[in-house]
Amino acid sequence: MHEETIFQYASTDTRSRLAHWVRMYGSCYSVSERDAHAAYIMACAVRALETLANWMQAADQEAWSHASEPPTDWPWDLYCYFVKMQVDPNKRIEALEQYALYLEPITSLPCLTSDELRPIADRAIKNAVRKKGGIISGMERHEEISVRDAAIVRQGRHYRAAGMPERNVTTAVHAWLKREVEKPPKQRSEWLALETEKALTRKSVEAILKSH
Repeated sequence: MHEETIFQYASTDTRSRLAHWVRMYGSCYSVSERDAHAAYIMACAVRALETLANWMQAADQEAWSHASEPPTDWPWDLYCYFVKMQVDPNKRIEALEQYALYLEPITSLPCLTSDELRPIADRAIKNAVRKKGGIISGMERHEEISVRDAAIVRQGRHYRAAGMPERNVTTAVHAWLKREVEKPPKQRSEWLALETEKALTRKSVEAILKSH
C-alpha cells in the first residue's frame, strides 16, 4: 500500500476521504470505509514495526561483523547484552524517529479521530519519543563524564610533573576536585556539569587515574 501518498491526499482533502484513496491505491474498490481505515492503520503499523525489525537485524549483524559467525553457546541474556553494548546510538535514534513517523498518520488524520487504535498509536509514539530523549541524555552524560575524567587525569599528571610522589597524587586530585565542585556555578570549569553537587569518592578518582 502507498501509505505516504495516501496520507498526502487524505491530509489535504477537506472531505477526509481516506477510504477513497485506500480503495484507489489498494485496488479494492468495494471495501467498506471501516475496513479501508483498518487496512490503512495496519499498513502504517507494519511499516513502523518493519523499521524496528530492520534496525535490530542490522545491529545484530554489525555487532558480530568482526567474527566469522555469532556464538551459539552463549546464554541469551549475555548475547543480548553484548549486542546492546555495540549498538550505535545515532542509528537507534534514527530508527525510533522513523518508527514514530510511520505511526503519525494514525494519530493526525481527522477521519481516524475516533478509531480505537488511535490511543495505542499515540502511546507508542510518546514511548518512542521518551526512549529517544533517554538515549540523547545518556550520550550527553557520557560525553560529560569523558570530559570530566580527562580533566582529572590532566590534574594528576600536573602533580606528578611537579614532583609529587605517586602515592600522594590520588589524595591531592580528590581534594582538588572537591574544591572545584564547591565553587559557585559561574566560577566552575566548563568540564564540570552544573548539576554536580558533590565530588566523586577518592576510590572513584583512584580508579580513573589508574585506568589512564
